[in-house]
Order: sequence, then structure tokens, then C-alpha cells
Amino acid sequence: MITINELAKKLFAEKSVALFVHINPDGDALGSALALKCALNNSGVKADVYSNDEVPKKFAFFNQAKFVKNELNSEYSAFVAIDNAEISRLGKFSEDFAKHKNTYSIDHHISNTLYAKYNYVLDMASNSENILELLTVKGVEITEEIANLLLMGIITDTGNFRHKNTTDKTLLSASKLLERGGDINKITYETFTKQSKQRAMLFSLVMGKIRYFMDDKIGVITVNLSDFEKTKAKQEETEGFIDFVMGIDTVEIGLCVMEVEKGKYKVSFRSKGADVNMVASAFGGGGHKLASGCRIAGDYEEVIERLVFETSKYIDE
Repeated sequence: MITINELAKKLFAEKSVALFVHINPDGDALGSALALKCALNNSGVKADVYSNDEVPKKFAFFNQAKFVKNELNSEYSAFVAIDNAEISRLGKFSEDFAKHKNTYSIDHHISNTLYAKYNYVLDMASNSENILELLTVKGVEITEEIANLLLMGIITDTGNFRHKNTTDKTLLSASKLLERGGDINKITYETFTKQSKQRAMLFSLVMGKIRYFMDDKIGVITVNLSDFEKTKAKQEETEGFIDFVMGIDTVEIGLCVMEVEKGKYKVSFRSKGADVNMVASAFGGGGHKLASGCRIAGDYEEVIERLVFETSKYIDE
């Protein structure tokens, strides 16, 4: 892998850079990519951010969100994948990325497959911390705009500093960003507190049917297509649902099973200690030890049975 110093030297010497986030981008993917875009632009490097999917409405309060593109319509000297563990999760941009001769990956997932020419992967609470370190090494000014984008990434990937991935380094990074104008109150409200009536209705519906397994050590919530139809809520509005399950005292591992198409599910795993990256890996997914995900297809009850069976291997009797 490339070192942070090598990365800083090479990346900021590029003439033009296309930054790609993973499908269904979250706050850390968008925050770290847009912050790096601003830093490159401010350093005289042309840079744009591309996403396979639309930016979730909850992040629209950032001015930079409106500049995210979804159609590749220009040539760049370098392609950079941000907060993305495997090339397929770049969606429709995967093939273009694979064909480009000068590619980078800047990520914090331990499951990263090192698919780029230059890979910088460091297991941090958020990828935004890696970007902050990159900009610090390069000596780039951390403007108020950059500070808020990076702070959004840190806040969202740590569950507002509540998750176990929060470390002293995480808090130190957040402190540095606050010094440079980061607005923790506004970001927390926009990303965690504020919600639509439709999301509130969906939350009530989903939490009313939590299922428990292994003496209540495994908690599973399911969001069906019919639930979205009933409440008119969007799939992106399920973010944070799994945190409620993890607040249940008996639950050691929580699963959020969301139906994205008929018979096809997106699964999010959370853990208080067990390695759910291993669970997700069994289904072709991955992520972090305490937070991972995968996709799975099949009959609903069969899917639940397979997921619980694999998850139960990591529950202490």
C-alpha cells in the first residue's frame, strides 16, 4: 500500500481528479469526498465527485451536495474511490474505474480488496479522519467548509460519537475541525434529530415487529417494500434504525433486513463485540468488525434462517 506522504505528494500533483463514492452514499462517503474535492480545487487541481445514486435529502443542507454528479462526462488524469471497500460498490462507474490506468483508493474498511493501483487503507472510525490526515500532511488549509464536511463524516460514522469505533483520535480530529469552524450542533440536528413524518411512521411500524433469536441475543428488524408503500417513506430514511435495536440490553448483535426489490435484501449488521465483518463476509459482504453489511436474495423466512444461523456462530453460549 501507499503511505500517507506518498499519497499526498502524488494526488495533489494530478492535473484532474474524479472522486467516486459508493452506492447509496452515506455521510462519511459524501463528507470525505466533497472535502477532498474542495481541498484539491483550492490547490489548483480540477476535481469532481460522482455518485451512482442521488444524494440523500438529509445531506442537502451542505452547499457542496448540489455539485455531486451522476454522469461521467469528462476525462481525468486520476480516478479516486472514496470510502469504498470493493470496486463493484461503485455501481455504474465500476467498469470505467477498472479500465483507468491511474487509480487510487482511500478507505477505512478492513475488508478493502485493494483494487486500485494506489491504495491507502487505514482502519479508522471514519474515512473523513483519513482525509483530514491527508490534508494535514499536505499542509492544505482546512477551511470552514472543509471542516464541516469532514465533521459530518465523523459524526455520521460514529453514530454521533456513540459507537464503539469512537477513539481518542476520533475526538481529537473532531476537536481540530471545531476549531476551524465545524458546527456540531447543526450537523447533529440535520443528520440525527430532524426527520419527516413519514420516517416516524416507518420507525413505529418496523420497531413493532422486532424478532429475537438465541435467547434474545440476536435482534432482527425487517423493512419490507410494503412498509415503504404504507408510510411513503424512502429507503434512505432507515439509516439509524439499527441503533435502536442495539440499545436493547440483551441484544449482542443486531440486524436490519431491508427489502430493496422483491425477494432481494440489504442487510446491516451491528455488534457490541462479536466480529460481524466475518458474518457479512459469509454472504459476500464486509465492512468493519462491529458494523458490516451484505446483500442477499431468497424467500424471506429462508433469508432470516440463513442470517441467524451464520450470526449465531459468533454468539457466546
